[in-house]
Amino acid sequence: MKREETVLRLGWIAAGAALVVLSGCSEAAPVVESAPAAVDARDYVALGDSYAAGLGGGNYADTSCLQSTDKSYPQLWIDAKGTDALGETVNKACSGAVISTVTSQQLTALTDRTGWVTLTVGGNDVGFVAGLQQCVLGSDQTCAQSVKNASGTMESNLPGALDKLYTQVRAKAPNAKVYVVGYPHLVADPGAGVACDSLNDARRKALNAASDTLSEVISTVVAKHPGFTYVDARVIFAGHEACTKDPWIHAIADDMSESFHPNADGYAAYAKVLHGVTG
Repeated sequence: MKREETVLRLGWIAAGAALVVLSGCSEAAPVVESAPAAVDARDYVALGDSYAAGLGGGNYADTSCLQSTDKSYPQLWIDAKGTDALGETVNKACSGAVISTVTSQQLTALTDRTGWVTLTVGGNDVGFVAGLQQCVLGSDQTCAQSVKNASGTMESNLPGALDKLYTQVRAKAPNAKVYVVGYPHLVADPGAGVACDSLNDARRKALNAASDTLSEVISTVVAKHPGFTYVDARVIFAGHEACTKDPWIHAIADDMSESFHPNADGYAAYAKVLHGVTG
């Protein structure tokens, strides 16, 4: 009896194993979902104010935003990059733009297909134009006070506004490399350059100190955002500011709107450095 019980138990085990195998074979093969196709992010969008629009370069497409059709650094970068390497290209920059303008009117151009973004903005938000006017038309004291006021606004209000803007840019263009292009020293350093109307050494010192504050504020915020790169224009324009022998920035121009904006050589220098950074 013991031998028969053993045989019977072995039979039950074999039968159970067979049922397990048959049951496994009867299940449908698991469905493997294919990974979503990678987005071909090759579009380019330029954002910002008059420095991104190309004011000072001439040959403007309109009378409101004053975009230079062929001398802005975005257009020159497109020319250097080559259209074969790019998808759609859009320059939304507009003279007079502030951060809220970029947010409300320019970010609509960004999508997940945007591969490159350039952005210059912030100078108009801090009253820099008023400081310039006082340094050109006012006294040393009014120049210094106006520039001091602008610098205070840079340090108190600008960081939070820029941080919010950069976060929105990333949300709308998740695949993009973003290049924040800064502002140069506008005039030659004290003791350098040539005579330049009322822009004496004291006024030059005040203006360039404010430019340093602006650059430091912008670069500090940029560093907090992965995929963002700061392009320091102070280095690009060194020795070629207004009031130098070979200026790449207009001083007091015949067209007052162009005053203290890059000329064609300045925008070409911007584009050259930007092309080197972006590859």
